[in-house]
Amino acid sequence: MILITGGTGFVGRHIVARLVQHGEPVRVLARSAAQVPGAEMAPGDVTDRDSVLAAAKGCSAVIHLVGIIRETPGVTFRAAHVEGTRTVVEACQRAGVARLLHMSALGSRPDARSRYHQTKWEAEELVRASGLRATIFRPSVMFGVGNGFLPEVRGLLQRGPFIPIIGSGKALLQPIWVEDTVSCFVGALARPETADHAYDLGGAERITFEELVDILADADGIRKPKLHLPVTAMRVAARIGTGISQHFPLTPDQLVMLLEDNVCDIRPMRETFGIEPAPLREHLGE
Repeated sequence: MILITGGTGFVGRHIVARLVQHGEPVRVLARSAAQVPGAEMAPGDVTDRDSVLAAAKGCSAVIHLVGIIRETPGVTFRAAHVEGTRTVVEACQRAGVARLLHMSALGSRPDARSRYHQTKWEAEELVRASGLRATIFRPSVMFGVGNGFLPEVRGLLQRGPFIPIIGSGKALLQPIWVEDTVSCFVGALARPETADHAYDLGGAERITFEELVDILADADGIRKPKLHLPVTAMRVAARIGTGISQHFPLTPDQLVMLLEDNVCDIRPMRETFGIEPAPLREHLGE
């Protein structure tokens, strides 16, 4: 049995589907009544130690995917990424589950400027110090069926008389197809030698944010002028906007990440998992 935390989310549903397809028994920890086809559902939450321990019992591996991209009044980055990971690690130790696959994020590092990346790094440190046979994955922006990032960008292209670009738009991304990410997770389960390693995951090409916008606009037949918005003004707008409403489309933390390069060397991914990542343009229809 393989336990998946975050199994009702974007990546989780794809991993569950692949494992079920391979005949693997899967258990999903979920705080809602959501059902994931082919999986046994275990009620609980990574903030509840007893529920995680109960779900981990009898499992040969845990795939820990829980993460948030923006904080809400009830859930902070520290609670979701750090304390949630601490709970999962302790549950694995107590339940005798030696194998842990952990989802981090490309850009996680000790000197990160964003709280998202800082707390992702802290979670990695907990995993490294756990004594478990753990593999860490750090994907760049992912795309595929059910993904929120590209549809959000496409939605921005549809609204208003112009296409907004924050700053120069030259920050680099390396979008990776979700199924390629899934192949790395599933592949790690079959490769014991991947334990105690971390892998950066990226797509076939590096593109700037403005090039990403051009690709999406062209695919959707949108012809509008682009307007570059000053970074300083957007910092003020993000700070004031999120102070007024938690639904403001851009947080100060997300703005920091949007202005940073998010690319990596994918040779270790290719060599270890035998993956030739799919180009973004091949899957725009998804």
